[in-house]
Amino acid sequence: MRYAILHKNNAESLELRKQLLSRIDGVYDDVQPEIVFSIGGDGTVLNVISKYNHLLDQILIVAIHTGTIGFYTEFLPNDLDCILDLLKGDYQTNHFSLLQYKTGNHMGYAMNEVFVSGSHKMLEAKVYIDDIEIMNTRGNGICISTPTGSTAYNYALGGAIVDHDIKAVQLTLAAPFETVKHRMAYPIVLSEKHEFIIKPKNIDTDIQADRFHLSLSNVKEICVKISDKSAKFLKNPNNVFAVRIKDTFIGE
Repeated sequence: MRYAILHKNNAESLELRKQLLSRIDGVYDDVQPEIVFSIGGDGTVLNVISKYNHLLDQILIVAIHTGTIGFYTEFLPNDLDCILDLLKGDYQTNHFSLLQYKTGNHMGYAMNEVFVSGSHKMLEAKVYIDDIEIMNTRGNGICISTPTGSTAYNYALGGAIVDHDIKAVQLTLAAPFETVKHRMAYPIVLSEKHEFIIKPKNIDTDIQADRFHLSLSNVKEICVKISDKSAKFLKNPNNVFAVRIKDTFIGE
């Protein structure tokens, strides 16, 4: 087994990395790994997705939570014995789809969301579902997210939490400026069969795909949809989605 480890640089993560290295059977290979251990929070997972985007169909991600927010990180540090036992047997996996965005000659992927905004000014744009114009928008930006990304920036903008087992794409607006002439509908959740198309009126447009930033001029349209690319995670058999929502956002 070839494996790699990406981790936060806090004390807990470094100690867990040390334990993992001393106990796992295999060869450390951060170029062509079969398993990638992510030790940290959801941000560390996004780093894994970015680094190994070209190998997502070949690797298994094992996400261990030592960060602040962790919806991708299904395991805790004290689950190390459980993780190593699962990897020796017939384990279950979660497959989470990525977004694909395309504009002009630029194409990329995002695990959480694609955020479109105006450069240093309000974004004005037309929004389409497939080839049907839905609305004109004015505001700070447009957030398009995956179900797994629905608990990230989308949630902070008032978007819906979507079951991670559903293949869907969601659009939410950031600080929309509504008037009698500018009515907007959001959030909007679509099945994987559809795509959102954004046609900015701004001369300069910014695109943020997870942690990747792109600044472009004279953008005609940005197409965003669920891609065929997905990330495979080791599933924690004791993890219950509803419980994680409650523990993260509601508490006792």
